This record gives sequence, structure tokens and C-alpha cells, in this order.
Amino acid sequence: MKLGKVEKQSTFYALLKIYAKFFHDHFFYKEVTYIGTENIPKNKPVLIAPNHQNALMDPLAIIFSQNIQPVFLARSDIFKKGILSKILFKFKILPVFRIRDGKEKLKLNEVIYNKTIEVLEHNRQVTIFPEAQHIDKKHVRKLKKGIQRIAFMLEERKNFNAGVCIIPTGIYYSNYWNFRSKVVLKFGEPIYLNDFFEDYKKDAARTIVAFTNILHEKIKEQAIHIEDLEFHDEYDLLRGVNEEQMLKKLSLKASPENKLQADKETIKKLDNLKEKDNTNFNSIIDKTKKYNNFLKKHKLKDWVITNKKNNLTLRFLLLFLSLPFFIYGFINNAIVYFLPNLITSKFKDRQFTSSVVYVFIILINPIVYFFQTILMLFIFKMWTVALIYFISLPFVGLFAFSIHRHFVKTMALLRKAKINKKETLSIEKLRKELLDLLK
Repeated sequence: MKLGKVEKQSTFYALLKIYAKFFHDHFFYKEVTYIGTENIPKNKPVLIAPNHQNALMDPLAIIFSQNIQPVFLARSDIFKKGILSKILFKFKILPVFRIRDGKEKLKLNEVIYNKTIEVLEHNRQVTIFPEAQHIDKKHVRKLKKGIQRIAFMLEERKNFNAGVCIIPTGIYYSNYWNFRSKVVLKFGEPIYLNDFFEDYKKDAARTIVAFTNILHEKIKEQAIHIEDLEFHDEYDLLRGVNEEQMLKKLSLKASPENKLQADKETIKKLDNLKEKDNTNFNSIIDKTKKYNNFLKKHKLKDWVITNKKNNLTLRFLLLFLSLPFFIYGFINNAIVYFLPNLITSKFKDRQFTSSVVYVFIILINPIVYFFQTILMLFIFKMWTVALIYFISLPFVGLFAFSIHRHFVKTMALLRKAKINKKETLSIEKLRKELLDLLK
């Protein structure tokens, strides 16, 4: 198996990264926040250990967070096609084989691990998702042992003087699938292996298990982790409902990092309540289910219930005035909007949705725009008009999308306005009861 020189810097990779990062940080996502990059040591063998939430978007967040070219380990089934395999190697992604790939393939992991160690020996950064599978819940699964084994293998080869560190990392998305959502990436403090060397020399297997448990806890500290999946949706709704109140309690301003901290505090509060006061916990869960059912019934979000600035006349006026701009932006971006939606609608695993849309934005959309521009040049026969048209296409598309989001929110406020006053007051009272119980 030819793995190439993934430890070497690539000019092609660097140029593509500049292009892709612009669309990731400033176009695809509404807001991207990188926290704790100063925790990552320079010129040392570093292993990044993030939770896995959102298919390709997770490694992209890692890549764009730093001015480096990290190496990744990914599941082997995506390497089955020869051309794709070469592309993945080009982007410094190596395969890891699992038992489902066949017992004979597991032997190849030794080659992969040796290559990974070679990369680390060059003081290059390697990212491994220790859960080995993404999940569409705010929950950190139990960890596999690959990243830990690689770290201890390198230390053992270097007579326990390699200085390997593992960075527990948390990734959070405001929405896994929606265009223009928000993402937060948080790097924790490095974990060095020095304290485990003596135990490892005595019993390597047991030491790796103990270290795995510690790493699991450290990753949970960086991410939003809801332990009890039975009540995941209730916890998830409550952290949003209680966010503003918790920020005030913690005397924090509404920044992405502080919101993350507030959400974690709400989850911690609910966990403590469940453990120490099950009666009140069950009461909160029952009320939350009732509140959630109301939102689903009327197709509303929590922000609509608390929104007081709902001047529908003004909102509809703005929609009417912006209609020509929306039509222009929509018509010129209809292909690049509907084509990825058509493809992703057939996916069984929705976690690949945003990955496909992003790939379309950086690779397919420019090709579609190019042919549209050729058509424009054929019609107007003016290079300047065609060039301006080509450059403007993604921006008018983004503007049309913003108008569409304004329309969606306006319709949500209209649905709320149509609900009878008695029911509205009842649900507002229920929300206030939830906040009072969470104080």
C-alpha cells in the first residue's frame, strides 16, 4: 500500500486551503469560532482528539483552525475506489481498517500506525476521531483505542522521551444541516503521557484503558455532552431556553464561547437535578415535552415565543421591496441550490448533507457559474458585463438566501400571531415555569 509522503508540506494543498477556508469561514457558515488554538504546542508530536459530529465538516474545521497541514486517519471504506483513494492520500488522509473490513485487512493497520508515527516523528500534527463514527446528537460516544496506542507506541520507540501530547477537542454546530449555521471548535489543554509511563511498562493494556477513560472525560469537557440519550431532545431544548438566563447568572456576555459555557452549565444543572431531586427533574422533563409538542404542532422555534419585535406589516413590506432582488438571485442560483438538495434528499445518513453542499459550493458551483457566464457573454457580447456577472453570482445567491430566511421567520411570526390569545398566554406561562424551575 503506497501511502506517499503525507508528512511533507504541499503547495497544492496550501493554495486549495486558502480558497476553501474563505468559503468555509465567511460563506458557508454564518459564524465560525476557534477557541484554545494557543493550547496546541509547536514543533512537537501532537495528536488532536475531537468528538465526531458532522462527517467531512469536522476535519475541515480542524484544518481551517490553524496554519498547518494536518494528517488524518479515516475509516477505510471511503478508500475503496482507486481515484478517490489517490485524492484522499493527496489530502493527507490515511485509512484505518476495522473488523467489518475483514480480519485480513486488520494487519494493514500496522502499516498505517507506523506511517502515523513517522508523521509524528517529523513533529507534524495528526488528527484521529477516537469515537470512530459520527453521531447526530450532542453526545460523546465511548472511545476506540487507536489514538492512545499510537501515542504510547511512539513513546515506547523513543524510550519514553518523545514528548507526545494529545489535545482533547470539542466541536459544536448550531445546526448540522442548515446553510449559514454556526460552528465552534474548542481545543483543550494538552495531555502528556509522562504520568502513565511506569504503569504502561507494567501493564500496557490496562494503562491504555485507564488513559482512554481520562481522555473521554477531557473531550466531554470541551464539547456539549448530553449523557442520557433518552432525554436528549429535552436537554437540547432546555439549554437553548435557559441560555440567556444562565449567561446572566454567570455574568457573561453573549459570545460563542460564553454561550457554550452557559449551555454546559445548564446540562450540568439538569444532571445534578436528576441525581438529587428526581421529582423536580421529571416535572421539568414533562413540561419540556409539553412545550416541545406545542412548538412542533405550530411549526415554531423557541425564539418565536420570546420575540416581541414582531411588526409583521414592516416585515412584509421589506419582503415586497426585496422581491426583485430575490427573483434575480434565485433564478441565477437555482441550479446550484436545487442540485445538491436533490442528491442529499436520497441520503440515509443526514450527517453527510452539509458536507455535500459544501463540496458543491467550492467545486461544482464555480463550473455552473462559468457556463452561465459564457451564456451571458453570448447574449451581451461584453467581457466586462460577463466578468461582473460571474463575480456577483455567489453574492446575489447569498442575498437571495437571506431574503428567504427573512420570509421563513416572518411566516413563523405570522403563525404565532394566528394562535388564540389564551393558548399563547398558556405557552408563555409554561416557558416561564421552566425558567423558574431552572433557577
